[in-house]
Amino acid sequence: MKKVRVGVLMGGASSEREISLASGKMVADHLPKDRYEVVMLDPLALMVGNPRLPAEMRERAKALIAKGGVVEALPERDRALPATFRQEISTAAATVRPATDAVAATGGNARIDVAFPVLHGRYGEDGTLQGMLELLGIPFVGSGTLASALAMDKVMTKTVLRANGLPVARDVVVERREFVADADGVAGRVSAQVLPGVVKPVRGGSSIGMTIVHDRGEMRGALEEAFRYDDRAIVEERLEGTELTVGVIGNRELEPLPVIEIVSQHEFFDYHAKYDPAITDEICPARIPETTAGEVQDLSMRAHRALGCRGLSRVDLMLTARGPVVLEVNTMPGMTVNSLLPKAARVAGVPFGELLDRLIRLALEEE
Repeated sequence: MKKVRVGVLMGGASSEREISLASGKMVADHLPKDRYEVVMLDPLALMVGNPRLPAEMRERAKALIAKGGVVEALPERDRALPATFRQEISTAAATVRPATDAVAATGGNARIDVAFPVLHGRYGEDGTLQGMLELLGIPFVGSGTLASALAMDKVMTKTVLRANGLPVARDVVVERREFVADADGVAGRVSAQVLPGVVKPVRGGSSIGMTIVHDRGEMRGALEEAFRYDDRAIVEERLEGTELTVGVIGNRELEPLPVIEIVSQHEFFDYHAKYDPAITDEICPARIPETTAGEVQDLSMRAHRALGCRGLSRVDLMLTARGPVVLEVNTMPGMTVNSLLPKAARVAGVPFGELLDRLIRLALEEE
């Protein structure tokens, strides 16, 4: 039987490029070799002419097209990650191939049968890549254009969830232009409405650009940090409670995975806490009553359906004194062996390779 040619799309142009490279390599390494012909592809090559990319990123795209994989210096924030994780990033960057022929309209033998996007953030998880694949008629793992775009935008996510009766945190949205015009005034106004608060870029992931704000004096700096990554920032009330996350698998019929409880040694589940198991305990199943776990799983499936997600999602929640509150919905969560969704699947009796195979089968399933 002819093997299915799978293109693992990884890297890309977002601030989460390095994490995507590591995740993509692990996906490629664990896909069943008896069923799939696997190629690791970087869509950054498709963006070489995009004037919105920083010049440094466009140079990377040119090098990728010219030589295939290239060794890249790790950003400063990644140099503190575990050595094995850093090695995965470097190896992936050196061996990944440009995605140009594999997703071309007439790619011949190079064209892939199905795409497995393992991309996080802008140009990968926000619907842009999904729209291109839909246009080319290449099936792909995960949600479509609309659901991906909605879930990437925290404001739109909460708008949809509120409209569907799901509990979300109180928030204030700030535009860069109003902040530039009167930074101190905006910081004061927002502090009067939401304090203590959590400041985040509206479109972003891996807690990059996120800051906990305890008092008025910290708000301006937190907003400046968020605006490094987006033109809008969202300031949410800081919720106290137990941090939980739930993976959801399926298209029409959904299966919630066991609830994971997250206990970080840092003040919140920040970038390094997400990728360094030495500073975070991820307890699965979570230490919560069975009835509460069922309620949290039901909320997660409702959020998945409300946004129109497909294939998989991971819903982050906070279990507060007033009940569970939905924080975010991730349409392409981390996919390393030790990431949250694969870990929950393993507890449910589904090993990593089997999970990946199942996700591809869902991608190829007729609507």
